[in-house]
Amino acid sequence: MNSVNIAIIGTGLIGQRHLDLASKIPGCKLVAASDTHPDGAKMGQKYSIPFYEDYRRMLIEEKVDGAIIATPTNTHADIGIACAQHGVHMLVEKPITGSLSDAEQLVDAAQQHNVKILVGHHRRHNLLVQQAREIVQNGQLGKLIGVTALFALLKPTDYFNVEWRKQTGGGPILTNLIHDIDNLRFICGEIENVYAAASSATRGFEVEDTASLTLHFANGALGSVLVSDATPSPWSYELTSGENADYPFTGQDCYQFCGTEGSLAFPSMTLWRYPKKQEGLPGWYKPLEQLRRFETAENRPLSAQLAHFCDVIRGDAEPLINGREGLKTLAVTQAVLESAQQRVPIAPHL
Repeated sequence: MNSVNIAIIGTGLIGQRHLDLASKIPGCKLVAASDTHPDGAKMGQKYSIPFYEDYRRMLIEEKVDGAIIATPTNTHADIGIACAQHGVHMLVEKPITGSLSDAEQLVDAAQQHNVKILVGHHRRHNLLVQQAREIVQNGQLGKLIGVTALFALLKPTDYFNVEWRKQTGGGPILTNLIHDIDNLRFICGEIENVYAAASSATRGFEVEDTASLTLHFANGALGSVLVSDATPSPWSYELTSGENADYPFTGQDCYQFCGTEGSLAFPSMTLWRYPKKQEGLPGWYKPLEQLRRFETAENRPLSAQLAHFCDVIRGDAEPLINGREGLKTLAVTQAVLESAQQRVPIAPHL
């Protein structure tokens, strides 16, 4: 396996996780890091790699095959375009950019310079998410009728000591719901219309703390989603999936997929359906059987994502979620914000 040279741009919390993984993944060589904050130099010392306050200089002076962009969202486009101009493939943390126009420019630049973009919606690399997609897309539930999703947990008071988290754009829709939107697109199919309502009544900040939305999928299925970061609750992807040890595991489900032949609870992967040999017509008076569909001893999406990025750089794989796919997820999420503001249904602007 040929080793690929990886640089990290942005050494904050998620950047530090990428630094740690890039120093351990086989076939991945961590060669440099960059951040505008001088404290990032400590990361360079920790991993014995060159540190640059100017990522442009790093791209010129270091041999970089792929860069992981883990900087604030509004900087993704400029940094990504610079990477494309230097022929450097990129893993861009979600959202791909802060606006659809920026995303279009970044995708176009990558295409022009024959550079691949992998967008950091790492949950697509979760084996449970992939199994749910297979069950739904292969018709094991029959025709998909609808899905319900919950992102409900309590962010602590000190989380909001960072001022931007109280302001428009810093709330759970763009920060958290975008992950669930991407999961639902990946598992169920394209979302062609959203109708949303948002509220900041619990905390009274400028930013929303709660939102509710109805989704219309292109295949005719409907979806309902409740998102809130202001309630003690065990029902969010973070708390139910067990993929990140920083969050306490609750053993609950956060999604339910309903079809004409059965229903699936996620992430317990519990399938509910009527037994095939049951006498009489199926219906609410008949008992359902309950089946567990998936077991896995190891499920580390961030590690899997980085290994996949290395394969993309080597030309051994196409990005699981490329720039255009990341743009679509951003478009649906922006439509949620627009619908909540205008109080009308909105089709994603693609």
